[in-house]
Amino acid sequence: MNSSGLQSLRSALFVPLADERFLAKAHQRGADALLLDLEDSVPPAQKAAARALLPEAARRLAAAGATVMVRVNSGAEHLADDLKAAAKARVAAVFLPKVENAEQVTAASFLLDGCDAGVVAMLESPASVLDAAALARAGGRLAGFAFGSEDYCGVLGIASDKAALDLPAQMVAMAARARGLAAFGLPGPVAEIADMAAYARLLEKAKAMGYTGCTCIHPKQVVEANRVYTPSDEELSLAREIMAAFDAAVKEGRGAFALHGRMIDAPVADQARATLARIRPR
Repeated sequence: MNSSGLQSLRSALFVPLADERFLAKAHQRGADALLLDLEDSVPPAQKAAARALLPEAARRLAAAGATVMVRVNSGAEHLADDLKAAAKARVAAVFLPKVENAEQVTAASFLLDGCDAGVVAMLESPASVLDAAALARAGGRLAGFAFGSEDYCGVLGIASDKAALDLPAQMVAMAARARGLAAFGLPGPVAEIADMAAYARLLEKAKAMGYTGCTCIHPKQVVEANRVYTPSDEELSLAREIMAAFDAAVKEGRGAFALHGRMIDAPVADQARATLARIRPR
């Protein structure tokens, strides 16, 4: 999947590959994509067995209509085998954890030869965040960034619910969008599944930073991510009104005009056009 396709994803639900209970109903959870997990949710002793399940699990879920992606392991003892399995499974994208340099993206792209999977680089340390602009130029299969707020806080030795994450989250989103890449993440902890109002506020802030979607660890989060990243009827109506008025103004030789007490010009029309581009089938 290329960057354009990834940018259309509002929600990507993590699904532990080692647990059939989650796999069986994953495609019914409403997520735009399913992110099969070989990393954190799989105990070390089960990683090889989980990897062996990947091709069939991906085939079955894709046949049920799901967009299937996978998060591989970062450790050298698993990474190459994970990537080869991902290529065989023909997943839409591979989330590559703990990326610190462009060479990691290049190496992963090589091992994915023979499939169309894009690579989403997961930036999960202060060093990778500081190098985000350079990493965004890695090229190859690179199609997106994901900000790993929990691991980032682990490196700093601070609790994610107490951390100041606006700056690193903004840096990751800015670097991604500057190069036309998708951006997944939150400027805060990802584990909230009780206070959905608080989680929604994080999503709204992420959207305002330029993130295109969010990875989710629970179906409750999927509901909120889909809602936040879907333009409301009011937003769509205003966007259509702006575009109609802008097109009429251009035909009349005017580059700017007033609408509802706001000056409208080409950049505002571009914003309206982007809103309309996020219309999804109902």
